[in-house]
Amino acid sequence: MLRSLPLLLLTSLALAQTPKIPKGPPLSSQLPASTQMEPGAPAVVPGAFTIAILPDTQFYSQLHPEIFHQQTQWLADNAAKYATRFIIQVGDVTETAVDAEWTVAQAALQRLEGKIPWSSAPGNHDYGGKLQIHTRRSGFSNWLPLSLFRAMPTFGGVYDQQPDKTENNWHQFTAAARQWLVIGLEYSPRADVLRWANDVITAHPGHGVIIFTHAYLDPKTNERIQPPASAAKAQADKPDLSQPEDLWLMASRHANVVMILSGHACYTNHRTSTAQTGQAVQEMVVDYQRDVNGGNGWLRLLQILPDGKTVRCQDYSPRLDQRCTMPDRTFDFQLAMPGK
Repeated sequence: MLRSLPLLLLTSLALAQTPKIPKGPPLSSQLPASTQMEPGAPAVVPGAFTIAILPDTQFYSQLHPEIFHQQTQWLADNAAKYATRFIIQVGDVTETAVDAEWTVAQAALQRLEGKIPWSSAPGNHDYGGKLQIHTRRSGFSNWLPLSLFRAMPTFGGVYDQQPDKTENNWHQFTAAARQWLVIGLEYSPRADVLRWANDVITAHPGHGVIIFTHAYLDPKTNERIQPPASAAKAQADKPDLSQPEDLWLMASRHANVVMILSGHACYTNHRTSTAQTGQAVQEMVVDYQRDVNGGNGWLRLLQILPDGKTVRCQDYSPRLDQRCTMPDRTFDFQLAMPGK
């Protein structure tokens, strides 16, 4: 299954630099959620269930632990109200990957235990430096160990070549009479990790698949992140660092992939792409780290409506008790669920 996938990495070397943004007023995607907001949490849609996105938490772990705790405590306290079935933390759990930051993150995430299953995958900052990214040395699995994920009823497994590590993991659950699979991939996934992800997705053809990885969509251009020309030599020297286009080539071969989520770059954007198999795939980025206090506690709630395919997206900050009313932070979209 995709044994020739390392050759796909060559496509990344030919990608052009990210286009420059024309001068003018700031794009909506480049404005913090506090630009336009109203008091109170989003309204609950009767009969819906929720998947919550926890954007980059790096500065909470480093400088504002109370905000991290406010986020996870609010999610735990409101799990029943919103019928929250799963939480996705999109990477950069920490800023410098030191023990003190992992200690904060571990304690904040413990508030979810027994309340809501969740997943995360390392971002570039969770490796602590460029050398560690190349060697894949991270404290991620030490602080968020296999035993933690095994205790969740949704847990499916980890990357088959590293059965003791959690950097790449998958979960499944049933909601709205449909089966869902969430697969989290390390920053710039290795080619064989993409092979593993392909195998997992292939083994679950009836599941609606949500993939998340740390760096994928550029909110400024609303295009998949493209490496600058200066990165070509570095990738040639270290070829086992994939690019978003490589992930897309794998994902788009599956008729049951419905959404790809990411963080890494501020603030947010969303696009719909057509897979090789013909269905619409929703691609989304959300990251609030450049807002005050490292993000001011903003979360994203995806309420899947009773029809099992309409998604209501709304951003909310438990710290501020405010919901964002900007059009690109509160909108509905459709998932192309398999077999429906």
